[in-house]
Amino acid sequence: MIGKWGWNRIPRLLGLIYLSLTIMTCSLSNKIIFLPPPPQYAEYGADLEILDPGEQQVACFYLPPKENQFVLLWAHGNAEDIGSLKPLFEAFQMQGLGVLGYDYPGYGHSAGSPGERSCYRNAERAYQFLVEEQKIDPARLILLGQSVGTGPTCWLAERHQVHGVVLIAPFLSVYRTLTHFPIIPGDKFKNLKRIRKIEAPLLVIHGTSDRAIPFRQGQRIYHEHRGPKTFLEIKGAGHNNIWNKGWTEMFEAIKTLAKIPRSQPPSAP
Repeated sequence: MIGKWGWNRIPRLLGLIYLSLTIMTCSLSNKIIFLPPPPQYAEYGADLEILDPGEQQVACFYLPPKENQFVLLWAHGNAEDIGSLKPLFEAFQMQGLGVLGYDYPGYGHSAGSPGERSCYRNAERAYQFLVEEQKIDPARLILLGQSVGTGPTCWLAERHQVHGVVLIAPFLSVYRTLTHFPIIPGDKFKNLKRIRKIEAPLLVIHGTSDRAIPFRQGQRIYHEHRGPKTFLEIKGAGHNNIWNKGWTEMFEAIKTLAKIPRSQPPSAP
């Protein structure tokens, strides 16, 4: 009797557990995905652009390229803002590349609250600034995203033809970073679905010791892309120290995509 009673109720109990976990995940997802730090830069300063000042303003650092060079459109990770990345931007500009790094809503001096759709809006606005206001040919754009930034980067790359795409520590989708399989509805930043539609040359960079986003997810993103592609593994690198561990290799790989001759890279910023 006890065994029969238990087996009859197990499917219902599992269903309730699944429903509870789904509701909790969906309601808390933005707080888990986005961890904006206090602004790491002043509201006014050199290279800072405030697009659409007001309730939907987008804060950007724009470092122009040398004539006819490529421009990196940079989407950062979830616990940093463009202020903390300014030395990286400057290192690439020293090689002639332009850089536009933008902040998500609620990060730095960008207005609003972070979320999947609002990140897409800021990414599109940054793209429009380069193409429409700075007159940068999309054929000279390289979209670069790291960690959560691979989401808006893949979204942009699916919508626009550009010279190339760089994904650093990419994931299949937000929820599949944890579950590995698509079992929770309402998933966000579906990179695996989008990468199959992206035609631009791809550079994937991933640390072999990444515990936040498994190394195999970066490999899967690479294998699912159907165009020209390169995979760069950074041995021993985790999620947060990949630039420190792989500075020289990453710097040269991005320069190669931008058709800049190899040279002695600067010291890591």
